[in-house]
Amino acid sequence: MRTAKGLQITFVVFLITKITLVNSVAQNVLVRTLRPDPDELNHGHNNAPAMTSPTPAEESRSSSAVPARAEPSGLRSRDPRKLGLLDRAYLDAFTILNDENECSRFFGGKPAISALTELVLQLKPRYLAEDIAIQMTGNTTHYLSNRTGFSFRLFDKAEINLAGSFFRSSDPSKRRVSVTSVFRPNTRETRVVVLLHELGHLVRTADRRWVLPDDGADPSLSSENTERVVSACRQQIESLSRMTHAQELEMALSDAQLP
Repeated sequence: MRTAKGLQITFVVFLITKITLVNSVAQNVLVRTLRPDPDELNHGHNNAPAMTSPTPAEESRSSSAVPARAEPSGLRSRDPRKLGLLDRAYLDAFTILNDENECSRFFGGKPAISALTELVLQLKPRYLAEDIAIQMTGNTTHYLSNRTGFSFRLFDKAEINLAGSFFRSSDPSKRRVSVTSVFRPNTRETRVVVLLHELGHLVRTADRRWVLPDDGADPSLSSENTERVVSACRQQIESLSRMTHAQELEMALSDAQLP
């Protein structure tokens, strides 16, 4: 889960980053343009092989209205029989973040669901090198909730690899392996780790640092970031097997309707 210039490393998921505004439901509430974040003008998760020009300044947008209760608005369908692998992984990550637990707190609590939802809505399927799970490229746009003070960034382009460990099992001949030694590739657990790792590069801690530091061109830091996610979230990830996705969906929709 890292950005690299022409580098292919096993046991990592690359993040190749380019960023502009996303077309999603969040744009209905993220309405006021603010000044660029000075901390990020010359720094980002953007060491992509395809990038040949400097990263333009990021934009910031502000939200004055955030739903009091989260709902899984990143799903393509509310019919559990029609949920694809990305929908299911999103629903698993949503379920974890929507609860009070160590993993949710690691990412900033329930407000992080907004960043997760925007990321998932943005993801486009592509065939990439087998050792890539998700690739993000471009300039960053920052979003801020006036109600909660929670902020996150998005990249202009995000792609999920149809040939990577999110969808396919290990193949040593093609150097496709899992993103972590704890979980096998092409499993429910690994797919959640992939999404949560990416989320960690989009949200900040209380002291305005990224939950997961940018790990471009540093395979050891990329692996360390993944293990930080597993360490914080392993209990919640392993407990997902106790619920079906249909049960998760029913619970999420019921919670969203509570007064």
